[in-house]
Amino acid sequence: MQPWGERMKIKKSRYIAIMGIMLALASALQFLESLIPMPLPLGVKAGLSSIVVMTALVRFGFGSATAVAILKSCFVFATRGASAFWMSVCGGIASVIAMGLVVLLTHRAKDGSGIILMSVCGGVCHNLGQLAAASVIAGSVYTVSYAPILIVSGVISGIFTGTVFGLIRNKAFREKKH
Repeated sequence: MQPWGERMKIKKSRYIAIMGIMLALASALQFLESLIPMPLPLGVKAGLSSIVVMTALVRFGFGSATAVAILKSCFVFATRGASAFWMSVCGGIASVIAMGLVVLLTHRAKDGSGIILMSVCGGVCHNLGQLAAASVIAGSVYTVSYAPILIVSGVISGIFTGTVFGLIRNKAFREKKH
């Protein structure tokens, strides 16, 4: 039997490794998604990396999901520059706050019945956070005219990513029963 301190190091090491894998997966999904030409309005994407952020939120909590979202934005900075970084970080933080509130207020995202609600709220708030950043970057409030398109696309992408998350959540990061 290992001493208590050794067990805690193993658990902490495992958490760090899982979070590293989640960050790599979220960054890879976001990058791959940016390479796919979409016949949709400017900036509308499926939001596949949000599946990883939702997994972090439900599995490890608000702080871990926030860390994945912010660090994923750092990858965006490295690959696409400062404007894309600010839009990513504003959208990511808004999304995690919205999804965290859904989990906190409904307690349903962990049992499956609130997954779509969590994802839709996250998708819409991500788009609105990006829109706010775009307004500041562009120095114009006229970017707000794009809000209806982004709200509808946030709902659609939220339903899609929530459905995918619901399908994989039971298999993701299973704990071994000893």
